[in-house]
Amino acid sequence: MKFERESAPSEGLRSRKKAKTREVIEDAALTLFAEQGYDTTTLEQIAERADISTATFFHYFRGKADVVLSGYAYQMAPLCQAILERPSLENDLTAVRNALLETWIANVDLERTARTVRAVASSAILQGMSHQIGLSWLAAISQALAGRQGRSVVPERCVLVAHVVLAVFADAIERWIASECRADLTTEIKKSFDFMTGVSVDWSRPDGAQPANG
Repeated sequence: MKFERESAPSEGLRSRKKAKTREVIEDAALTLFAEQGYDTTTLEQIAERADISTATFFHYFRGKADVVLSGYAYQMAPLCQAILERPSLENDLTAVRNALLETWIANVDLERTARTVRAVASSAILQGMSHQIGLSWLAAISQALAGRQGRSVVPERCVLVAHVVLAVFADAIERWIASECRADLTTEIKKSFDFMTGVSVDWSRPDGAQPANG
């Protein structure tokens, strides 16, 4: 029992040190990507900037692309769980919007997110890898939306909604980056989803007429 009581603080300290080292590596890599571009930055340069060995780098990341893209995988599970837990009275668009605000925005490091998005935009390699990650997000969100309806097989409607919400989210991120990240990201996300809701209403009009202010 004495060993168990004394080991808990040690485990907590070790976890904090690992998290801190990971952040140092990420910051070093993102700084170098901004200064000289992703494609020309080497692992050795990242390790030198972070004051670690390349062997230590590989304890935390599989490669330099993993520094930029690994966070997306960690964010997927809590987002999908939040979608499943949204009230049944919410429509799918509203459920995903609220889940994004509840899980992603509430925990995101905005400065690091901006640097990550810029790094992806600067490299065709990262853009291709990001596209593959986007497909996994599409599948996961589609499954979560189907789960809200108690379906084990994902209907095409859920896939379409997932496509739409990811496009709406991307629109908000792009406008936020275009503002040099000075705009409030929560506001931008809400605005994009409100735009999409308005478009959906317009599309539902029998005569296809646009509203006076459209």
